[in-house]
Amino acid sequence: MIKLRVGWLMGAMVLALALVLSVGCSKKVTGASVRGDMSPALASLSETDEQRLNTHAKTWDVNTRQVWNDVDRIFFNDRPLRLSIYPIP
Repeated sequence: MIKLRVGWLMGAMVLALALVLSVGCSKKVTGASVRGDMSPALASLSETDEQRLNTHAKTWDVNTRQVWNDVDRIFFNDRPLRLSIYPIP
């Protein structure tokens, strides 16, 4: 039983190795192609294009929601005024 299990495992490993070797890399990597684009995944110094777009979306969302807080402060709608010494209901 153990020999059967080991044989099956060895067969699976040989099949996996054959698949990996048969597929290989479809794109030939040369020194010139590497020097041409040293960091192909990055769009800025430290972020990919997707990360940059996520940052822009988050910033736009926060800024547009903040506008309403700014409008309330401009028109003194964020809290009651404290100009009177008497409490006003």
